[in-house]
Amino acid sequence: MKMTIRILAIIWCGLFVFPLSGSAESEGSMQVERSGTSVFSEVDAYIAREMKRQRLPGLALAIVQGDQILYLQGYGEADSSGRSVTPETPFGLGSIGKSITAIAVLQLADKGKIDLDAPIQRYLPTKYNGAEFITVRQLLNQTSGFSQISTFGNTLSSVKDQEPQNALEKNALSYAEKFLSQPKQTEHPYQYSNANYVLLGYMVQRVSGQSYGDYVKEHIFNPLSMPNSFVTLEEAADHGLATPYRRVFGYNVAYDGPYVYIPGDAPAGYLYTSAKDMSHYLIAQLNGGRFEKDSVLSSESIRLMQTEPVPGTYAMGWSADSINGLRVIGSPGGSLGFQAQAFMVPEQQLGVIVFANVLGAIDAAWPQTHVITTTHIASGVINILNGQPIGESGLSISQKYWLVNGLIFLLSAWFIYATARTVKRFFGPGGPAHSGPTKLSIKDMARIALHFAGLVIILLLDMTEVLPVWPIAAIFQPDVIPWLKIMTVLLALKGSMEIIRLVRSARHDKTAKLKC
Repeated sequence: MKMTIRILAIIWCGLFVFPLSGSAESEGSMQVERSGTSVFSEVDAYIAREMKRQRLPGLALAIVQGDQILYLQGYGEADSSGRSVTPETPFGLGSIGKSITAIAVLQLADKGKIDLDAPIQRYLPTKYNGAEFITVRQLLNQTSGFSQISTFGNTLSSVKDQEPQNALEKNALSYAEKFLSQPKQTEHPYQYSNANYVLLGYMVQRVSGQSYGDYVKEHIFNPLSMPNSFVTLEEAADHGLATPYRRVFGYNVAYDGPYVYIPGDAPAGYLYTSAKDMSHYLIAQLNGGRFEKDSVLSSESIRLMQTEPVPGTYAMGWSADSINGLRVIGSPGGSLGFQAQAFMVPEQQLGVIVFANVLGAIDAAWPQTHVITTTHIASGVINILNGQPIGESGLSISQKYWLVNGLIFLLSAWFIYATARTVKRFFGPGGPAHSGPTKLSIKDMARIALHFAGLVIILLLDMTEVLPVWPIAAIFQPDVIPWLKIMTVLLALKGSMEIIRLVRSARHDKTAKLKC
């Protein structure tokens, strides 16, 4: 279960308790009872506890089994107005949306319009040397050799394009230039990259003759009765999209900047949907592509998209895992301010999806960086439904931020104290000309160089692409990164005063010797 949330955790590894309210909906006849207590009451109580522990503003849940919706529930608040989350409230889907792109490609393959084992060059408008040695299947299975870290520059630059169709084409061709310029005739191991699914979305667009968004709406959303699913942020916002939040020193802060929606990466993770709509989608996944009277994909293609070519790798939008010994298929999903987790238990024909409208790098577990807050909650729901212990939920957000904020406080206090001592020596009695050594030792020079090392590194990261993940870190973690920048500037100022003090001391001693 690897996906975009890995990006967030590579970056880095006051309480608000929101009232739990919302609308519940139960469809289907199955009601699970255990010792006279509805299992769904246990689910509600568990989610209430986890929302408080993890400071989740809002959450939506769907549980399905077979071809029935067992439970739909909205919890908490969709925005600062107090609007309640409902099963129809749209959230960001994140990388779970890759499975939607996979369905689109496999639909075209079922119709004979795409050959999964053909080189992708067949479906691109311009000739690329490397495109002759990569197949459509390799893009679907993430075995093209593309790397995730190399996609960040495109991701950020594509924000400037607000026309989704144009942005997708530009981003896809930019990835093609980056990854397909040189021929690569060797086989590649599994390596997760959004570029694979951006190129696939672009191929859907070219082969079908429709924009990616129009195709998905006509051939997936409409047949599956998903009226609250959208391919652009504007559409989702017009239909009650939950407000995305970021974590800032442990507090949830609403974000309405440009990085909520990156149109050029839409097929890889920028779609919007609701818990109720995704219940229909999961039913289709569990029933050979069929929901009620409509089928969006053949049962053979559904099996293909849920089967990893090699255990522990990537199928087509999904990966396999286990929860208390149960084999599950699923995916986490994350975009700025949104997180989600979908799980399917094939042997029980059970499906669960959980959405929440807050996300920070700190939501990821370490070292299992694909495990996020909604992953824990969805796992806990499956355990409750099976009468199993919920299991460890890890540290709460409050506990994590006690550690983070405590470390920041201690380091800040040390920096301020050290800087104050330097200022006192610099401006104190006798001034800089009467204190300090008269000769710079190697130890002195190394110590002073360290004062500027942080600032140089920060400037290098800000002004170059030496570490492409850095700009993403600044967006997703708007507390730690600015603090780091402030501390490096403070340390450099301290170093500057040290240099001036040493230089003036040396001059003072030289002048004194001449007078003698």
